[in-house]
Parts: sequence; structure tokens; C-alpha cells
Amino acid sequence: MLNIKEAVTKIADIRTYSENLRVFRLTLPEGSGFSFVPGQFVMVSLPGLADANGRKIAKAYSIASSPTENEHLELCIVRYPTGALSPSLFKSDIGAEVIIIGPYGLFNLKKPIQAGTVFIAGGTGIAPLMSMLRSLYTEGCKEPLWLFYSVSEPQLFLFKEELLGFAKNKNLQLVVSTSNTDSDWQWEKGRVTDTFPKYAKQLQLDGVSNNSRQFYICGPPVMVTDSVKMLEQLGFKKESIHKEQW
Repeated sequence: MLNIKEAVTKIADIRTYSENLRVFRLTLPEGSGFSFVPGQFVMVSLPGLADANGRKIAKAYSIASSPTENEHLELCIVRYPTGALSPSLFKSDIGAEVIIIGPYGLFNLKKPIQAGTVFIAGGTGIAPLMSMLRSLYTEGCKEPLWLFYSVSEPQLFLFKEELLGFAKNKNLQLVVSTSNTDSDWQWEKGRVTDTFPKYAKQLQLDGVSNNSRQFYICGPPVMVTDSVKMLEQLGFKKESIHKEQW
């Protein structure tokens, strides 16, 4: 069992994908002892930020970085204009302090990883799955894996170069889709539930039976619900479907 810890981190880097989507890289203090397993999340707050009743404002965000990178954490954060935390966080600069408490969550990889394991992400739901993939490849995983990833806009393809590298060098079958394509979009069109059935037959050719294939799904509630329903209709076992939603 991992211990819940509080740590005051500092923003080391900010990658901006749009006005309302950023990936924050946080530096953990030396000797913090913070550790986690892929799939878990932290509660995030800012020093001095409280609600009208003086209570600290904290929000949950899944960790995108690998546990082996024990000096930093990466978080994918969407700014909601009327949000209690995200607008203030988006005003923070490099070096600003961010408080984390965690880790929390039971959305974890079942090991040993099985060949043909499928990851399905929607939007920032890629975060915990990215942590899982990074961890697996750091450990030297050579099993063929699948990632179906749906984004609302082409420019919101998070971790694009890294994922393309996994597809090229790590035996990852990467299927990315969006409903709002532009002239340069070279991947699939539509939602995950539109694209996955197109690849169902190809999945069957890798020798993994419906009864043993494992699925990890993360994203908005509707996307997760629809994906689970789709998988069950295609004959995959409910107990092999692991999910996280917000």
C-alpha cells in the first residue's frame, strides 16, 4: 500500500496545446518520498486559494508521467472559465508552487501485461494510460499493445511525437481519431466507438481470444460508458474491462 503524502511542487514546464489545454510538469521536492503506480491521480491545490467559506480548493488529476521518473510529475489540465482551480492554475508561471496530495485511485495495470492489451482514451483521459505505457516501455515491454485515442480537435493530440515514436519503435498499434478533421489530418475520423469496430477483425488476427484480452479505458463519462457498451456488444468480457472516468 502506497502512503498518501502532501508535497509542495514547483512548475518546471508548461506545454500549451490550446487556450484551455496544457500539460504541466511539476518538480517534486528532494526527499519527498512521493511514489505512485501508473493509473493513479493526485489532488491539486494552490497556496492561498480557497472558496468563499475559507476551505482549500483541490481538484483531482491523473498522473501522466512514469513512476520511474521520480523527480517530476506531469498533469494534463483543462481550463474551465468558471472553474474553481484551473483559471488560477493557468495564470501561474514557471517556478510557481503547486500543492499535491496523493496518490489515490485503484485504476491500475494488471501484471504481467498480456499481449494484445487495448488502451482506449478520450481527451485528457490519455493521462493515466500514458503513465501505463511509459512505465511498460521503460520496463522493456515487447508485447504488442493497442491504443485507441480520440481527440476533439487535431491540435489536442497530446504527447503526439512520443506516441508516434512508440508506434514506430515499441510495437504499439496506434489509432487516433477526431470528429473535427482538417486538411492535414492523416488518421481516423469520428469517435472511438466509430473507429474501434473497424479494427475488431484485425484484433482477432493477433491470436488473443475475446475471453483473455484486457482493456483500459479513461475519458469523459459518456465516452467511457459508450466504449464499455460497444466492447460488450462485440463479445468482450465485462470483467476484462477496466475503466476510469471523471
